[in-house]
Amino acid sequence: MQALLGVLFHSIGGIASGSFYMPFNKVKKWSWESYLIVGGLFSWLILPPLAAWLTVPGFAEIIGAASSKILFFTFLMGLAWGIGGLSYGLGVRYLGMSLGNSVVLGFTAAFGAIVPSIYYNINPTNGMLAVMFALFVLGILSIIYAGQ
Repeated sequence: MQALLGVLFHSIGGIASGSFYMPFNKVKKWSWESYLIVGGLFSWLILPPLAAWLTVPGFAEIIGAASSKILFFTFLMGLAWGIGGLSYGLGVRYLGMSLGNSVVLGFTAAFGAIVPSIYYNINPTNGMLAVMFALFVLGILSIIYAGQ
């Protein structure tokens, strides 16, 4: 039953994510900055607290009881995520959909695999991290070469 709920919630999330930009068809003359600020206000600042307040009992008390250190790192990670999302959007805009996705997601995969291993002091044998990173970089370079 839990697996079915997981599939259901992922499906709902995928539908919501896929239909996020549908309202922007009505404002085709807007610049991308306007899309970003309007979409960001609703999807990052207005709707998440509203949904949490409606669905999580005692939401305000939970947030009020959180330490300032937890809140600081939460906001810091949100800022990092926002910068990453903006960089992704600009990468796709200037490199095109295929090349932009390939390069940006290639770097994301490379650093997403390497950084946690370094952070958690995983001691790979025989230079496993170096080999993994070299393979990631070679893959990204081959994509860039093919895209040119």
